[in-house]
Amino acid sequence: MTRAFTDMDATARELGEHLNALRAELKPEDGTPIDYALCSVETFCCVALRVMRKTNPSKVRSEARTVELKALLDGTPVIREAA
Repeated sequence: MTRAFTDMDATARELGEHLNALRAELKPEDGTPIDYALCSVETFCCVALRVMRKTNPSKVRSEARTVELKALLDGTPVIREAA
């Protein structure tokens, strides 16, 4: 029996574009607090993508739904994929 893995390639590309846009807009100097903050976010995103790639797709979808519902209840803007 083969285990299902989550295809995160498109998500990783899109996330990379968003992170690059943030870095380009903020233009932090090396070693500044904002540079370290962005590095922290970028590292977290890399780890999260690696974990999601190794996770069953149904678990990733379930957690994404949970996060989306929490954001909607909290009044936080939510980005949804086109159906």
